[in-house]
Amino acid sequence: MNKRDPKKPYSFEFDEQGTNLVNEQILDSYNSGFIDRETAIDKGEEFLSSEG
Repeated sequence: MNKRDPKKPYSFEFDEQGTNLVNEQILDSYNSGFIDRETAIDKGEEFLSSEG
């Protein structure tokens, strides 16, 4: 496995098709009842609080 050079800056790419696929999978899980509303709200609030 290659080691990452700590002096090299990170490079991020945005893949809209991949993002749409993940969003679709999340919504399918939510709509099927796999993700319950309370858990989704709790995790969303937890994520928002960790950002700011």
